[in-house]
Amino acid sequence: MSWQTDRAMTPRQFKITIKMLGMTQAASARYLGVSERTAHRYVSGEAEVPASVALLLRSLIHHGEVPAAPKWAG
Repeated sequence: MSWQTDRAMTPRQFKITIKMLGMTQAASARYLGVSERTAHRYVSGEAEVPASVALLLRSLIHHGEVPAAPKWAG
């Protein structure tokens, strides 16, 4: 299956993918525009990883892009 058609992402795949991209859960949350709690819920399986997130992250890997997560403004 192609990265473009595989729209599901398991919690384990999410965790591995953000690690491959050099991001922590907190950085992935900032990059994706969600709360840290939501990123944690993706990793723990409490929330389903949206298809748009799965496609974006897989696209970054496929194209060799390095995500630039905004700095924490807290």
